[in-house]
Amino acid sequence: MGLVRSPDEISALEKHFSNGYVLGDAVMVMAMFRTRAEVVKRVLPPPLEPAPEPTGRVYVAEFHRTNFGVTYNEAALFITAQYKGEVGSYCLSMPVTNDMAMVGGREGYGFPKKIAETIHVERKGNKARGICVRKGIPIIKLEASLTGPAEPEAIPSFGPNYLFKHFMDPSGGQFDYNPRLVKQFNEISWGKVELGEGELTFAESKYDPISEIPVEEVLTAGYAKGIEIRMQLGEVVAEVDPLEFWPYSFIKNDWPL
Repeated sequence: MGLVRSPDEISALEKHFSNGYVLGDAVMVMAMFRTRAEVVKRVLPPPLEPAPEPTGRVYVAEFHRTNFGVTYNEAALFITAQYKGEVGSYCLSMPVTNDMAMVGGREGYGFPKKIAETIHVERKGNKARGICVRKGIPIIKLEASLTGPAEPEAIPSFGPNYLFKHFMDPSGGQFDYNPRLVKQFNEISWGKVELGEGELTFAESKYDPISEIPVEEVLTAGYAKGIEIRMQLGEVVAEVDPLEFWPYSFIKNDWPL
């Protein structure tokens, strides 16, 4: 370790992360929900398009082991989207509790990660609960009433994550390069999963306006223990017009105006 890494150290790092990040020994409360088609259409940046069904998913997770030397907690909100007919998930919010987890996902892939004060999962009997508190506001609260173990075929496949990688121009312009649409897959070993019914609420916050996504109906909720997620390397699939993307780019910062 040092301010300047040696060629051998760089080679070792490249080899270590050649297959992406690994998040293991995780517990998670999760839900899928139905939202409104007109809202999905409004918040999706081009060239993403709405999927056939206007749905979203949320999780609150604790990652107790990683291959980058930290443990951390994370919450996330996705809505379904498609690019060139391939349905996946567009990430609108992903608070975390560790700066290295934020840097890796945000700068490497384009996940809109921010630091939160509290992200927590708890399980009591057949009740599981996840909460994310950011800027003093419980922006995500998810409760699951579990009815039994999940059969493997009952666990949905989410397809790729769609992300936009962009950085502000240091000279005061919009972006220092054209925003890039990134497609990225995760390989998930779910461990033990239980499903049931859920309640999901998004609190209003000028810093995290995810309450604009209405929860019309929670379709399913669950709790999983012993998860391992292997984040595959991403792929840039398109460059985006800066002027067209500009209105959608502010989910990565806290500017309330």
